[in-house]
Amino acid sequence: MHPVQKHLFDTNFKDLAGSKLEGTIAISEELINMGIMDFLNGLKPGPEFDAPEKPSPAPAAAPDMPDPKKLLALLNIEMLTFRTGKDKVMLNVKASLQD
Repeated sequence: MHPVQKHLFDTNFKDLAGSKLEGTIAISEELINMGIMDFLNGLKPGPEFDAPEKPSPAPAAAPDMPDPKKLLALLNIEMLTFRTGKDKVMLNVKASLQD
């Protein structure tokens, strides 16, 4: 993990309190497909499914990563919209970190 990223996680983003972000983020189809695969791999089969369980793949996030729900709780999201583009999804976001 990068030292700056580690510092931000360790200090719960306090250095960035009050910061604002406004812009567009492009997310590739590959990243979206990885997210879908992570979701599908986390689903449990129903009782009618008798196939042996396969070992689950390694989690996408490193074990020392903070809980995403706690990180999202630090945000004040004013706007979040998405639109599709060629081979990617565009997220328009306007958000700030709580003071």
